[in-house]
Amino acid sequence: MRDFHNEGQINVHGDFNVTDNSRNEHKLLAHCSSEELLHERPFRQGNIQLEQARKVRRLKPYYAISLALFLLAAAWATFVGKADLASLVLGGVSLVVAYASLKATVESNGFQIEEQAAVAEINKILKQRRVE
Repeated sequence: MRDFHNEGQINVHGDFNVTDNSRNEHKLLAHCSSEELLHERPFRQGNIQLEQARKVRRLKPYYAISLALFLLAAAWATFVGKADLASLVLGGVSLVVAYASLKATVESNGFQIEEQAAVAEINKILKQRRVE
């Protein structure tokens, strides 16, 4: 409804229904046929892989930052000739950034969890129907 600009020309006194004539019918997975489920499962698995690729692409700058901080700490320690507070802080920050970015990469986000649950439900339904 954000694209619908009234500008005071249309006055609605009562209910206002918008029908977009879409043919999208939503069905529960239990109501789908076995063939539909067999086509739905690769789609959901592809969604999981796409989301994982998006996460990796989004977190690449953090990998680079952690590597740069670690190299800076090593260069600083080499330049000074000993480990001092600055090199320890830079090394520690790089490890924290690296850990956080790797954790965000490995752990499933909400969308991936939902898609994994849908794939598991499809597998369960297909086993109950003895298709697999």
